[in-house]
Amino acid sequence: MSRLDDLPPDQRATLSLLLRTRKSYAEVAALLGISEQAVHDRAHAALAVLAAPLALALSPEQRAEVGDYLLSQRDGVGERLATRSYLDGSPPARAWANALAAELAPLSDAPLPEIPAGAPDDPPAAPAREPVAVAADALSAKASPAARRSLPAPPSSRRAGALLLAAIVVVVVVLVSSGGGSSGSPKTSASGSTASTSGPSSGSSGARAKEDRRVTLTSPDPASKAVGVAEVLSEGSQYAFYLAAEHLAPSKGFFYAVWLYNSPTSFEALSRAPNVGSNGNLQGGALLPKDAGKYHTMLLTRETKSTPTSPGPVVLSGVFGLH
Repeated sequence: MSRLDDLPPDQRATLSLLLRTRKSYAEVAALLGISEQAVHDRAHAALAVLAAPLALALSPEQRAEVGDYLLSQRDGVGERLATRSYLDGSPPARAWANALAAELAPLSDAPLPEIPAGAPDDPPAAPAREPVAVAADALSAKASPAARRSLPAPPSSRRAGALLLAAIVVVVVVLVSSGGGSSGSPKTSASGSTASTSGPSSGSSGARAKEDRRVTLTSPDPASKAVGVAEVLSEGSQYAFYLAAEHLAPSKGFFYAVWLYNSPTSFEALSRAPNVGSNGNLQGGALLPKDAGKYHTMLLTRETKSTPTSPGPVVLSGVFGLH
């Protein structure tokens, strides 16, 4: 018997309305004649007991963010990418999300937001979350790195094409299928950013995520097999990127970071990438800054300092542009 059958009627009814209508907490509150906070609390109380043993590995903030994601309450391309990147880098969060998805599926007429598969041989992560998408201001870009005299031109390859196809599939699922819309009361994500509740029927501007540019990323080392591709996407006036790479060294004792770059004195940090396991694959994304159009190169670097002030050794690079 499903654990759904053990839920109090009000909690089950709230989950059913949220999943079948894909409306925001505020819209469901209006339908039920109760407060928005009551809708939120009923839904998350239900989620906490549907897979209780696995939920204990996450903090309340992490459970709130994952729960909002599965209930299509994460508003905007940046917030949905941030949560998906968190799931990609956190085995405990993925385990809880997958358990919840199995329980919630009977209540939903449409597929739930996509949960990344992760690396099958990754060791279990600690319960405390290490952010996988660090904001640009957390990677202060002020000091000058060693000058890079040349960047390789992006080649055309079957391997890069296969990566690109996989990245497009993931991005379409995350940015389009998860829905968008108007907002209710602000919610705070596990990474500290402010989010708003949303639903696809909430009367938004109707903007749809679309692919604007493909950035092929290659290694400056001719002997390296590492290769990647980044999708630049837009949703209304917002821009984001999603990066997929393979044949990378496992990130033990260091992490990978993504930068926009012009010169040793002109660069900007975008995000800290999820950890790379022994399979050598990396997938992740983040919102692009408003001034992203002024940069002409995207870098994936190897960083050993927790808050690097300039790009470290370049692992992959490619020609960047918004148009």
